[in-house]
Order: sequence, then C-alpha cells, then structure tokens
Amino acid sequence: MGKVMSLINTTPDGFVDAQYVTTDSEYFGFVHSLLSDTDTVAFGRNSFELFQGIWPSRMDRDKATEWQVKMATALHEIPKTVYSSTLKTTTWNNSTIVKKVDAEHINAYKEENKGGLLTFASLNLVAALTEMNLIDDYYFCIQPLIAGRGEVRLFDQLKLDNHRVLNYVDSTALKSGVHIIHYERVQQLAHAHNVL
Repeated sequence: MGKVMSLINTTPDGFVDAQYVTTDSEYFGFVHSLLSDTDTVAFGRNSFELFQGIWPSRMDRDKATEWQVKMATALHEIPKTVYSSTLKTTTWNNSTIVKKVDAEHINAYKEENKGGLLTFASLNLVAALTEMNLIDDYYFCIQPLIAGRGEVRLFDQLKLDNHRVLNYVDSTALKSGVHIIHYERVQQLAHAHNVL
C-alpha cells in the first residue's frame, strides 16, 4: 500500500520562503533517497509552476552542477501531479493536472500504488492533506537561521478540528546545518464509550 509523504523546509521561527532553503549536493542526496520510495511527486499550482520554470533547464550539463543535473533528470522522469482548479496546461514532462484534492482520490492512490506520493513545498496542498489526515510521513527540514520575517509561515492557514499526533522516527543532520526530522502520523481511533 502506498503512502503520502511531505518534505517541508522551514526556519525555526516558522518561515517557509524558498529564499531561506539551503540546498547542496548532500541535501539533494537526501531528496533522492525519498524519491527512490516515490511513485509520484505532488505539487500545488504555485510550487509546480516555480519548479517547472527552473528544473527542466538544469538538465543541461553545461549550465548546471552534477547534482543539479541528477535532480533535474529525476524530476523530469518521475510522474508529477499538480493539484489546481485553474491550471489548464503544463509543459513539464510526465505531468498531470488534477482539479481537486479530495480524500477519495488520495486513498485510491494509496490502494493502487506501493510507492509514495511525495509533496515538495506546496504549503496549501500540505495543509489540505493535513486537514484530511492523509499525510503519513512528514520530513521537516529545519534551516539553520532565524528569518525574522517572510512571506509564508508554516501552517499559517491550517484549521484542525483536532490535533494531529506524530511519532518521531529519526533525524538526519547535514553538514550545512540543516536538520531533517522524520515523523509519522499516529493512527487515531475515535473515542469509544464503554458501557459496563
């Protein structure tokens, strides 16, 4: 059975702006390890268009580093889903538009696939999936700086009817100072009233 995984870059004070993300060969080595367990990469519209505008051109070995070419190639080849009610077309190889995020669609994906559905950035998508309690694994990449300001804060718009309990799995410290913490969602059962 497949699962939903989310890779989230954030500063300790909660800002998730792309300008605060430290990326290097070690970081993308970790991303590749996640992609090896991934069948599909999922995006919201804004993140998809950002990635679509950057990564295809990095397949050119004369204009990119070896690790950028490797990442660009992996993203080129893997199936990609962009969740958007307004996007009409894509130019990125192997991309599909899905108009709506809903639990039935995601649960069907989990039933039909053995690998993961991995989200990059796409905080609105991550928030929607979190609200529906559909993310199985969170990878929080803590960036080594206090931003103090920014355009987007982690889960700023998230509204939950109940908290989500996470179980610590492991963590990875990178030489750059980025610390990646892996949590998995704890299956929460509805409270039962026992009559004695």
